[in-house]
Amino acid sequence: MTAETLSLVGKTALITGSGRETGIGAAIARVFARNGAAVAIHYVSESSKARAEKVAADISREFGTKTTVVQGALEKASASTKIVQEALEGLNADHIDILVNNAGYGSPTNLTEATPELLEAEFGINVFATIYLTQAVIGIGKMPRGGRIINVGSIVSKLGLEISAVYAAAKAAQDSLTASWAGQLGRSHGITVNTLAPGPMMTDMSKEFLVAPDGSASELQTGMLAQTRAGSRIGTVNDMADAALLLVSEKSRWLTAQWISVSGGVTGTM
Repeated sequence: MTAETLSLVGKTALITGSGRETGIGAAIARVFARNGAAVAIHYVSESSKARAEKVAADISREFGTKTTVVQGALEKASASTKIVQEALEGLNADHIDILVNNAGYGSPTNLTEATPELLEAEFGINVFATIYLTQAVIGIGKMPRGGRIINVGSIVSKLGLEISAVYAAAKAAQDSLTASWAGQLGRSHGITVNTLAPGPMMTDMSKEFLVAPDGSASELQTGMLAQTRAGSRIGTVNDMADAALLLVSEKSRWLTAQWISVSGGVTGTM
C-alpha cells in the first residue's frame, strides 16, 4: 500500500507578501512548491521586485514547479482584482485553489501617537486587504470546492500587549473574518478558512523588535522565550510553513474556523 502524502500536485496557490526570501510568505511558497503546487509570489513595492523574482526563480529551479510574480498594494479592491488576474495568467490556470493572506504590518504605538495615517495603514493591510483579495479569489479566481484560505494572524490579538494595541485590534478583526467566512464559504463553496497566528519569529520585519541594538536578545524576545513550551527557542518561518502545509492538504478538510497559534505554546491554555 502506498503511503499517504500531503501532495499538492495540480494545485495553484497565491501567497501575499511572499517576496522576501527570509519571510513567512516565501517559506510557505517554498513548502507548497516542494509538494507540487504552482505558486504566485506577491510583492508590493518596486524596491522588493528583485527579491521577489529571485524567490520565484529559486523555487522553480529547485522544485521544478511553475511560478509567477505579481505586484500590487492590497488595500484597494482594484489592486486585488489585478493581482488575481495576473496570477491566473502567469500560472496558466483558470482558478486559484489556495490563498494565503500573509501580507501584514504593525508598529509599536502608544494610544496618543496613533494617527489617522497609522490606523488607515494597519487596518488597510491587515483587514481591508484580506477582504478584497478573498473577494477576488472567490470571484474571478473561481476558487473551487476543496479550496483553502489561510489568514496569517498574530498571537498579539490574544495577548493584550499595551504597545501593539492597534495592530492587535486589526488582527483581531481578521480573526473574526476567519470565523464568519468559514461558515459562509464552507456551506456555499466547500472552502475552509483558518487563521495561523505566529509567535515571535526572526524575519526582516520582526528583527527590530526581537534584537536589541547591541545584537543581543531584546526584552520582548526574552519574555516570549520564557513562555515557549515546545522548546527553548523562538519560532522559525519553516514552523509556519509546515503548519500551513497541513492546513491546505486534503487531510484538513474538516478543520475550519480555527485560530491556531504557531508559537510553541506561548498562548496555550489548560
